[in-house]
Amino acid sequence: MKTDHVFTNAISKYYYILLLLVLLLTSSCTVQYVAQYDETVKNEIVRIAGEVDKFFIELQEMDVSERTYIKAKEKYLAIEADLNSLLTKNEIRALNNQSIKQNELALKLWLDDKEEHKKKDKVSDAIINSHRSQFKRIFIAMAKGEEVKN
Repeated sequence: MKTDHVFTNAISKYYYILLLLVLLLTSSCTVQYVAQYDETVKNEIVRIAGEVDKFFIELQEMDVSERTYIKAKEKYLAIEADLNSLLTKNEIRALNNQSIKQNELALKLWLDDKEEHKKKDKVSDAIINSHRSQFKRIFIAMAKGEEVKN
């Protein structure tokens, strides 16, 4: 009888160890679903990043007195349309919340820059350098975010 008790305790011990392992393994693993990789979206991000960079380079090449909003208006609007188009593509794709948030941030910052330029009707070298760097970081994050889906 004593051996039955030892055998039962051993089974119970292994059962609890197995149960503990299962709980640990399943509780430490999380599954996060994301949209599938879309090379056309990544290429679009890179293209828009190039347009934004070109915009800031061209703006900086102007004399400070020539950096009026009206001279930059068409490019602001074209890039705004590109960012809106990219946002629409991201919103259509299922499980794409992170890309949507990044795109919304880029669009918000772009619209803020446009409104600030319109209000002040000038842009300093310091602002151009800061915003150019800021947008570069955002677009790199967006492109890398798309790339990891691959």
